[in-house]
Amino acid sequence: MSASAAPVAIVTDSTADLLPADAIARDITVVPLFVNFGEARFRDNIDLSRDEFYRKLSSLAVLPTTSQPTPAMFEDAFRPHVEAGRPVVCLTIMGSLSGTINAAATAARSFPDAEIHVVDSGTVAGGLALAAQHAADLAQEGAGTGAILAVLARDAEVGRGYATVPDLSHAVRTGRVSRAQAFIGSLVKVLPVLRIDSGKVQEYARVRTFARALETMIEAGAAEANRADGARVCVMHSHVEEEAQRVARALRERIVTAPALFETLEAGPVLGTHAGAGAIAIFVIPGP
Repeated sequence: MSASAAPVAIVTDSTADLLPADAIARDITVVPLFVNFGEARFRDNIDLSRDEFYRKLSSLAVLPTTSQPTPAMFEDAFRPHVEAGRPVVCLTIMGSLSGTINAAATAARSFPDAEIHVVDSGTVAGGLALAAQHAADLAQEGAGTGAILAVLARDAEVGRGYATVPDLSHAVRTGRVSRAQAFIGSLVKVLPVLRIDSGKVQEYARVRTFARALETMIEAGAAEANRADGARVCVMHSHVEEEAQRVARALRERIVTAPALFETLEAGPVLGTHAGAGAIAIFVIPGP
């Protein structure tokens, strides 16, 4: 079944950082968040290219801010599908990190006679990309909303993400880590590895070097992917393509099963605002 004929429409938000061509091929509607440089407001991945964003990020003393889409933006995304008589599954960034899901839910109430399911993915970035792609693949195969929602619930339960940054300087600039904490961390050379799943971002490990942080993530990602054939795997980075490709090669070497999908994506402006340049993440939805 072609993407245009899929009976269920899939909508997600721009923190999935899907490649535009992939979103089109899979018939995924993407609603952008915003990046704000002072009074100037840019739609994520639309009004501001990744290269331009990271140049701005490195040169500005004051960091940009981010904001969620408006309900009207989700209404605009839902309307063509509703008018075509298609049910909608809208998958968003985890509610603990953004109010995007609230905007989507508000928009859905504007179509009381339509079938619109707003789903908290419990993840972000590559994890959201993998889940949205999975939903779209099922839709293109002719699956109904019940089957898609069941798979998404399973993906949210078993999906795992691991992320790290090369230093804590950006975390200091965003206020997520104090200067004292960063100073102490630099003295003992401690870097955090974060785990992202089930709607939470938690510390997974503390290691001494960035290389060890990457190795820790590769080990964890491979273990998840090796549970069964059919894993969906995404290596994500914030403007460090070569490093991400090295991680992807190392991860592929450790995976002995047959993944259904293995991709590398670059974080766009919204995620880059919070992660800074240089971050690496691995997301895995284990096979069924």
